[in-house]
Order: sequence, then C-alpha cells, then structure tokens
Amino acid sequence: MGDKVTIGGYGSVRYEANTLDNPKPSGFDFRRFVLTTDATPNDRLQAYVEIEFERLAAIEVERGLDRFADGAVFREELEGGNGGEISIEQMWGQFKFGDPFSVRFGQILPPVGRFNINHDDDRWDIPRRTLVDRNAPVLPVKVAWSELGVGAHGGVDVGKTGRLEYQGYLVNGAILDFTIEKAVETEDDEAILKLASEFSLVRGPVNGEGGVRAGTWRLAYSPTLSSEIAVSGYHGKYTPEFMDPVTERINAFGVDGLFKRGSFAIEGEYIYSDFGNTDRVVKAFIDTVTGSTGVAPRAGAAGTETEFAITDLTPRRQGFWIEGRYRFWRERWKDGFLGKGFDNPQLSAVFRYERVTLDDAIEEVAIEHGEIERAHEQTLRQERTTVGLAYRPLQSVVFSVAVEFNRRLEGDVLVFPRGHIAKRYTGVLAGLAFGF
Repeated sequence: MGDKVTIGGYGSVRYEANTLDNPKPSGFDFRRFVLTTDATPNDRLQAYVEIEFERLAAIEVERGLDRFADGAVFREELEGGNGGEISIEQMWGQFKFGDPFSVRFGQILPPVGRFNINHDDDRWDIPRRTLVDRNAPVLPVKVAWSELGVGAHGGVDVGKTGRLEYQGYLVNGAILDFTIEKAVETEDDEAILKLASEFSLVRGPVNGEGGVRAGTWRLAYSPTLSSEIAVSGYHGKYTPEFMDPVTERINAFGVDGLFKRGSFAIEGEYIYSDFGNTDRVVKAFIDTVTGSTGVAPRAGAAGTETEFAITDLTPRRQGFWIEGRYRFWRERWKDGFLGKGFDNPQLSAVFRYERVTLDDAIEEVAIEHGEIERAHEQTLRQERTTVGLAYRPLQSVVFSVAVEFNRRLEGDVLVFPRGHIAKRYTGVLAGLAFGF
C-alpha cells in the first residue's frame, strides 16, 4: 500500500408516514449525502476526510444594491432548506508507529457505543437511526458526533483467533448550546417576560477557543472475526465559560456487542450519560440571561414575572437497543426480478427493540418576585419496536421497508417526537441507502 487515494461515500433517502395527529410528518426525506476521501501516501501515513450534506438540496445567496433618489439600500439574503446542514464529520491524519500503536490528530468520532463509529446509512437495514443515538439522544451529542482532538489507537492479537483493540483521545469536548425566544406580555396588570429556551449539547469548538475539555475511549475484544464486545466512555466539562464558576461535567459509559453465526446476527448497545447537577446549570443560565435582557417592569405594573420553558436538559439519560438480523436467499430466485444480473443478492428480516429513559426532565422554570419556581420534573420513558425487510442487490445498496411501534411508558409526553402527548403511535418507513 502506498500513494493511493480512494474517493467514496454514501447517500440515503426515506419516505415516512405515521399515525400522529399533529405534527404528522409524511413525505419524502433527503436524509443525507456524504463524500469521503481516504489518502494513503505511505503504508504508515493516512489522511481521511468526510463531508456531509444533510437535508440540504441547495444554498442560495443573493446580494444587491437598490439605488433611490435619496439614498441606497444594500440587500443580502441566504436561503436553504429547513433543517439543512453541511458539516465536516471527520478530518484527520494518522501516523502508524506499528500495529499496536498509531497516533491520530484531527476531527474524530468519539468511540462511545458502536453506532457513532459505524453510522453509515448503507450499513443498516432499517431506514431510521436509533432513539439512543439520534432521536432522544442518550449519547451526549446526537450521531454523527465528532470532536477535534488527538489520540492513539491500535490492537494486539490474543490467542489464535482473538484480538484486543483500543482507542483513546483528548478532545475539545461537547458544550451546552441553547436558543432563546423572548416576548413581553401583560396579565392582570403585570408585565411578564416569557423566555422559551431549548438546551442541547453540540460538538465542541474548532476555532481554538475553550481549551481541551474532555477525553473519550473504547476497549474492544473480538474472540472471532464475527463477534465483538466493547466498553467505552466519555468524560468532560460541558458548561460554557460564561457560566463560570459553575462547572458541570458529562460522564458517559457504553457497553456494546456484535455476534454473527451463519446468516444470523445480533447487535446492540447500552449507553448511560450523567450531566451532573443540572439545577446549578439552570440557575446559572437564568442569572446570566435575566441579567442581560434589560427588560424593566411596565409603568404602573404590580410587578414583573419571568417564565422559562426549558427542554432537553436532564441530569441522567440511559437507553439501549438490540437488533437481530437474518439474511436469506433461495437459489431458485436467482433468475427472478430480484436476482437477475446480480452475483450475490440478499434479503434480510430485521427486528429492533429500543428503550430510552430521561430522568427528572426539566420542562419549565419560572421567576416570580425574585424567586425561582420550577414546574414538576418528570421521568420520560419510551420504547420502540421495529420490524422490517431489506433487499440488497449489492452489499453496498439497500432497499428497506419497516413498521415501527412507539409507546410512551412514563411521563406526560413522548421522548420522540419530543413534547407530543400521544400514548402510542405507529410509523411506516421506506428507504434507499447506497455506498460507493
């Protein structure tokens, strides 16, 4: 191997319909298109880049200058699809000292669980990512989660067929992000400042600010080529600098595994994430925001009350998924419309069960007469059972259909879609994913 550059990638689209009343997503979804470049100029050197276009068909920028008799107006508009995103998922260089030890530097995937490091859509037979890794998520940052840092990985053979592999990195680290919507209303001769804030954890900064805040690792043992069991973790500060001296940390742990025998495979993971004392985070956030709004009581009003609607902040999250797949094909199908022209087509029956729990989810915080009052915290729990059928004319191309059954087990609202009051709902999915 040497002086070699490989261009590849994958893409996927999906159709979805479900029994929810409102919102009721139904239609075609351009999930993502990913381009990869893998360069190996030497057998000890490697560089890898992965760029993702998610739910984005086009970006349009318009600039102009309108001249009038009494002056001029400059115009600038940026247009794109709702929820669209362009991101660099991976961008790293690697130097190999030997089989047991290589150094990697750049934008890497934190190896917590197995889905984040194996998230390519063409790898999976169900056209939706898991609750644990994407929709809730229990993972500190939703898949595909990447961080900028440096670390090492490698492995050693154990016995005749076994292998022990490790990864460990220091990274900038995930950070708390939020959006705020502000409004001033009047009720009973009282001015009320209403703030709706949605919290989320996002990948760490890439501009050199904030310092190195976290570490992540994974240790995996493969007794055979077709099986693996692993433990992994992520540990680091997530509160932003403006909240200092309040400092809280994420401690996340994962256990995952894969077992294959003949045409049958079973795969799964469990993730637990602890976000420390979220009460301190809420108070620090409120103190900062209310101190910067500059909203005074309305003249003649009896007082001022501030209300917050806070979502996606929980002290603890945990969840798991387990997936079974059975691949089959009959020789007599070779000349049929599914087999003709392909060397090794496959059909797969797939079953996935998953469950997530968000402990003590914070929904609303109010400030009245200078005192912080909280609405009740509640535990949210949801399960999803999915059955599906996948057809692979080639190993890198999959057409799939699936039916998923979602049920709220605890709490007043669903975990996904977040805030919906339905007790249960059914979804129908159809998808295409391809790799190249």
